Amino acid sequence: MDDTEGTHTSPPIIRAAELQEIVIALSGPEPAGIIVSGPGGSGMTTLLDAAASVLSGSFSVIAHNVSESFADIPFGIAMALVPDLPARTKVWPGSIVAACRKAVRGAAASGSPALLVLDNIDFLDDMSLWLLNQLLVEPDIRLIATHRSDRPLRMELMESVVSRQLSVVTLDDLTEEQLREFLDDRLGGRSARSLVREIHILTGGNLQTAKLLLDEAAARGEIVEQAGSWMLSGPIRMDGSQALELTRHRLEGYSVPQRQVVDLLAVGEPIPLAVLEQLVQKRAIEALRADGTIRVQKDNQEAATLSHAIEGRLARQQLGPARILELHRSIYAASSPAGDDSLWTLFRRVDLEQASGLTVPDADLLAVAVAANDVHDHRRARRSAEAVRTPELGLAAGVELARALYQTRDFPGAVTILKGLVANTPDVLSLDFAHAVWLLLQALLPTAPGASGLQAVLQDARRRLEDAAVGIAPGEAAYSGYAAVRDELDVLQLYLDAQNGSWPSASGELFQRLCHSQLVDPGSPSERHPMPPTQAGVLLMALVSQGLAVSGRFADAVALSTLALEALGRLPRCPVDFHSAVLTIHGSNLIWRGQWGGPEMFCAGSSSYSNRMSYFGGSAHLYRALVLARQGSLELACEQFRQAKARLDEADPDGLLPPALGGLAAAAWLLGDVNQVRRALAAYDSRASSGNYLASQLAESYSSAARSVLLGTEHSHRKLLQLAGSAAKKGHRALEMLNLGLAARTGSRGYRQLGAGVSELVWSVESGMPSGEEAGQEMGTGQLSTSEPQQAFDQEEAFAFDEPRPVGPEPASSALPGVVKLSQREREVTALVASGLSSAEVAARLGIAVNTVNAHLQRVYGKLGVSRRQKLSELWDELAKPEEE
Repeated sequence: MDDTEGTHTSPPIIRAAELQEIVIALSGPEPAGIIVSGPGGSGMTTLLDAAASVLSGSFSVIAHNVSESFADIPFGIAMALVPDLPARTKVWPGSIVAACRKAVRGAAASGSPALLVLDNIDFLDDMSLWLLNQLLVEPDIRLIATHRSDRPLRMELMESVVSRQLSVVTLDDLTEEQLREFLDDRLGGRSARSLVREIHILTGGNLQTAKLLLDEAAARGEIVEQAGSWMLSGPIRMDGSQALELTRHRLEGYSVPQRQVVDLLAVGEPIPLAVLEQLVQKRAIEALRADGTIRVQKDNQEAATLSHAIEGRLARQQLGPARILELHRSIYAASSPAGDDSLWTLFRRVDLEQASGLTVPDADLLAVAVAANDVHDHRRARRSAEAVRTPELGLAAGVELARALYQTRDFPGAVTILKGLVANTPDVLSLDFAHAVWLLLQALLPTAPGASGLQAVLQDARRRLEDAAVGIAPGEAAYSGYAAVRDELDVLQLYLDAQNGSWPSASGELFQRLCHSQLVDPGSPSERHPMPPTQAGVLLMALVSQGLAVSGRFADAVALSTLALEALGRLPRCPVDFHSAVLTIHGSNLIWRGQWGGPEMFCAGSSSYSNRMSYFGGSAHLYRALVLARQGSLELACEQFRQAKARLDEADPDGLLPPALGGLAAAAWLLGDVNQVRRALAAYDSRASSGNYLASQLAESYSSAARSVLLGTEHSHRKLLQLAGSAAKKGHRALEMLNLGLAARTGSRGYRQLGAGVSELVWSVESGMPSGEEAGQEMGTGQLSTSEPQQAFDQEEAFAFDEPRPVGPEPASSALPGVVKLSQREREVTALVASGLSSAEVAARLGIAVNTVNAHLQRVYGKLGVSRRQKLSELWDELAKPEEE
């Protein structure tokens, strides 16, 4: 992000080539967005404003300056897109995406596509970036955003860049000619060559530093007009050339009313303009607005933010804690009444009241705890839940406190609280009691209590329920509560049975009673208004789908878990732990069926509802790693495997850590990173393979593939082929797809016989691999098809388990014209990448940003007609041979 760049003095277009690139890209069907990347103060915001202005004729432009305060709350971008999100409505990732989508479209003119313009996108958290990716799936929503090149481009953005959903426009600092254009516009006349040269040297071509330096020199009278040109009257006096010091001088030059505006925005931005005008002089606001220090954005209300993040940081550093608290109090005293709170205002108001030692209503504390947990803001949820004192709210608050501890991986703490609640709460006939039992079982799983320990918890809960129901007759009001809790506990029993490999059937009475209405298309005449789902019914659907997948009915399993997800969205509330459990089962079904990427990752059932499979935690990273490995994006896959390992370590109730470690080893093996292979396998060997059969076999196949590099075994793919054949015969599509993908990377290609069943996959072996007969014997299939392989391959495109094949051939001769077209920097990047260096190592070697390396690499791929580093390396080596001779 350009966190020092001003946004209001737009000089003539000094980035004409980059502006043209943005306009052309967003005028076509792809990509869905542009990331403008460059050093702080390089002029990204100026280019952003210019691009938005040019594109406003084709799009409805919706612009936001992303302030640092957005990073305080997960899904913080929703504070900009939906500032009035009601505080006490159901919130979860799906509803937030829907609300943001509706808000963006509502802000656009009727029939016009929306262009979302975001300045400072790297202040956003991962969940906000995920949310933006969901918005960009829509064909009528596009994005332009700025991102500081000296900050990592996070995975949520990198994946979109690699998939070409987003493209990157990289800026460098200004040349002398570009700086001259800027100075001419700023001074309103011609700049002398000596002035341009002096400022360029002092600022290193940084636009914001140049702007600050020019303003300061002009204020001191060091710039004069002579013979029709602006020039220096003498050497510029400055204590340092850093933007930080110049910004400090700028702060010192503000009047008292202006500095009050800056201080208020520094501690509380964004602030509604109406609120700000109650607290400070309007003329001070207008002066700062005209000067470019603040910007005002208009949605449903006008809101003010600082244009320069660095100015906000410096202002906060000069304010003590007492002064910051005083400013916060004044902001919220002038804000809307509590009854009109948005979710974000409720969060901040309760934070302020707690920090100030004021009395906070317990209802507000519980509302914050519930909503904060559901948007993954677990620390805020814990703080609020711990403060609830009303006995009637004790069970609900205790469950939210335990949920916050569970999500922050404090499993013993969560277990202690939940055991006390389940054993002592008088509210046994409420669904909160059943949910406490569910969460207790989830929190116990990482502690390996054994089947008997889990069963004892459930039996104790059943005894408490039956004791509480004594004397209650059917038809009484309390009996419906008893029946609902009983159903929840019955499904939890089935959940425990599934942990031991016994899945429920769709033919059971409980399934028919709890789930039947969810299986009917709500658009059909007979079911215009189906019964609302229950948490027990949704979990039961997921468990039955898992049983279908294990028995080989993959399509039915995915269809049923998709319906479970749709029903999940219709629950009165969607707790994050329950959401993750259902999504984990759905993700397993997708993998078992072999649907690893692209449109298959969308859950589309019989209704119009659809939702991408995405959630946050170790299982999410593991599934994303598998998707990326399937697509051939091995470096990104390695990063996701590492993220999965970090989140699954020490607590792995689903047995997913072994496949994460094995997968990391296999991906590192394919990248040639022997040290990482060694570390991953050491971690794998220290953990006994656990979890269900599928997870164990996935783990073993990955680790077996990678282990050969340490043993020096030749033709290490043979083990892969053997495992693939064995898995295929057993019908386990996850193993089959995994091993096919890995084996394809080592030179083999799989073909499926026309009309063959799912387990009848056979192989043809190419280029330096064992002969077909030898490979067939090793797999134990005794069978190998070499007849009409290309026909089989074409008709089963889904079984090409490597990256998508680039258009056109890849031999050296066809790539030679592309090599001629490479720039000098592209040649340098290509040579280093072909030598085996990572993007980060290339960036360090050349002294450029990692994002710049990746951008060069994408252009090289296009010019040479290749799609991955391995092919690029092979091609470059071939082309280098004549030169070596």
